[in-house]
This record gives sequence, C-alpha cells and structure tokens, in this order.
Amino acid sequence: MNALNPEHMNAAERLDEVADILAAGVLRLRNRKLTNKSNEMRDVSLDFTATQSMHGHDINDHGEGK
Repeated sequence: MNALNPEHMNAAERLDEVADILAAGVLRLRNRKLTNKSNEMRDVSLDFTATQSMHGHDINDHGEGK
C-alpha cells in the first residue's frame, strides 16, 4: 500500500490503492470462510479407536494376515 496523501496521487495511483484495499478485503473474507469451514469439519471424526480395524481380517506383528 501507498502512504501518500491521495491529493498527491494521480488517478491511476488512486485506483491501484483502491484495488489493493479491495483485494486485501476479499482475501480476508475468503480466509475467514475457509477457517469457519475447517472448524465445522473438526466435528466429523474419521479416527478409529485402538480396538477397531479398517481391515476385514486380523494382521499379525509382521503385517501378514492370519
């Protein structure tokens, strides 16, 4: 961003300044929405307890089926 007084900027510089401000706002809004969606996803657990298995059969210490 430019710290110049708008009175000392030409039209193109002022438009660039406005575009920078708007872009920063859009990015902040987008990040806020992504953060909120991430927080909602925390309620969904895909973890398994130690006694559960994703496999249909038991596996021994060597990773082989029994």
